[in-house]
Amino acid sequence: MFIIKPLSFIVFNMLAGFLIIFSLKIILFIPKKEKRFVGTRIPLTPALIYRKKIWLINKLTKMLKNYIVDTQDESYDSRITKWEQKTFHKAFAKLEFISNFKFLPSSLKLQIRHFLATIVYEVTKQFLRSFVPYLMERYNIKQYIELVDLKLDVKILEGYFNRYVFRYLTMFTLSVCFLIGLGNVIIYLIVK
Repeated sequence: MFIIKPLSFIVFNMLAGFLIIFSLKIILFIPKKEKRFVGTRIPLTPALIYRKKIWLINKLTKMLKNYIVDTQDESYDSRITKWEQKTFHKAFAKLEFISNFKFLPSSLKLQIRHFLATIVYEVTKQFLRSFVPYLMERYNIKQYIELVDLKLDVKILEGYFNRYVFRYLTMFTLSVCFLIGLGNVIIYLIVK
């Protein structure tokens, strides 16, 4: 009876350490599907890795759709129009060396800078609004997103986690908790 109480400190500390590591595995990988209780979603379901996979696929699909929609949008506040305006202003700023030419009148210098910046603007516009959507359609980017969804198997990630992270982290945590429990036993025996 005298030895059972001190040894329970070691068992309790190791159990607490294992539960901490196992709760990490539960948060990351268990459960695989969304769970509901009386019609309301239970928090942290599905597990974090499954939620992030779903989030990634949805984000990629949404970005692709938004880009295609933006290519047809000619309004001033569309994302692609803002990119085109930025390239025009950067090109205009980079062509500042033209204003240093002494043999040209200043109005002609400004027209040349504006003309060259407009060429950069038009090339960018054609690239972003025509060529990139053409490449997306030609190489069927939607198919690659679906392929990422199929190939990004969480079971493979869970296998790597179990093999390379969970196993060693569990051994390390249990050994640290064993030493802490042993220290608790020594302190208990000294105090008693």
